[in-house]
Amino acid sequence: MIKRIFKVCIFLLLPLLAALSLVFVYLHHPVQPREAVMVVEKGMAFRTVTSHLAKRGIIEYPWLFFLYAHLRGETKGIKAGEYLFSQPINPLDVLQRLVHGRVNAYKVQIIEGWTLHQIANYLAGLPFIKNPDFKKEFLDLTENKEFIQSLEINSPTLEGYLFPNTYYLYADTPPADYLRNFVKEFKKNYQLATGTLKTIPVYSQNQIMTLASLIEKEAGVEGERPLVASVFYNRLAKGMPLQSDPTVIYGIKNFDGDIKKVDIANPHPYNTYVHAGFPPGPICNPGLASIKAALQPAQTNYIYFVSKGNGTHQFSETIQEHEEGVKRLLLKDLM
Repeated sequence: MIKRIFKVCIFLLLPLLAALSLVFVYLHHPVQPREAVMVVEKGMAFRTVTSHLAKRGIIEYPWLFFLYAHLRGETKGIKAGEYLFSQPINPLDVLQRLVHGRVNAYKVQIIEGWTLHQIANYLAGLPFIKNPDFKKEFLDLTENKEFIQSLEINSPTLEGYLFPNTYYLYADTPPADYLRNFVKEFKKNYQLATGTLKTIPVYSQNQIMTLASLIEKEAGVEGERPLVASVFYNRLAKGMPLQSDPTVIYGIKNFDGDIKKVDIANPHPYNTYVHAGFPPGPICNPGLASIKAALQPAQTNYIYFVSKGNGTHQFSETIQEHEEGVKRLLLKDLM
């Protein structure tokens, strides 16, 4: 009798063990998806998600995937977002990725010296940003006083405070979060730059960032940034206008690439040929090297510099030295 019961149990257990083995193999068997990108909308039913995963070849046997998730009680816990399944992946990892919201992050690279408009144009042109109003919303926020105050930035706009770096952000990231990330990175690097100072800067943070933006635009090589900074410091100390061409260009809409006498005389607020002292704010978003140079200029008596045409500059202490240097460079160009 016992033997008979034992045989019946074995007869019943074998199919169950076989089924569990198949489920185990199914859950751990990686599949190469036919389509890599899968978007889960907010409120999307898990059954619909399962169907979309199957259509993209991300999972096989969707009914089994649904049953397993249902038994684990995880059909209600998945997160919305854009997911990337570019590599072979097993159903267990697919479910974990959905439950933990491991959505796809895209690389975003902000270049040193870009202006707010250049950053906005770049971001709006990225293929994963689908919001047709992204550029307008982004630029509006950079001038929104309440938003700027919420970031604890003391400046009329966020020009200068969007730190150039490489970021990884999600496709559905709103413009405000892009700006928060860029400003957060600025604060971290500004603190890094000021952390080594032995004395308190003589200028405010906005003035330092304004100088850093001018240095970013003027200096062609890394080693000249402190020298360029020294020229601006010396000019400010003497009450001389900064006379920086990039400040002239910044205030001209649709600049054609050729700065003219009429541009030099343009009275817009950023023109440092017309107005002495600091312009209203930064003219671009500088990198860490320019910020450090603005905080720690070289100790020189230079008050002039002129481009040599190869990325470097000739620095002079007097107008006579400067004019002679300009003449030599012009003659060199004619030879």
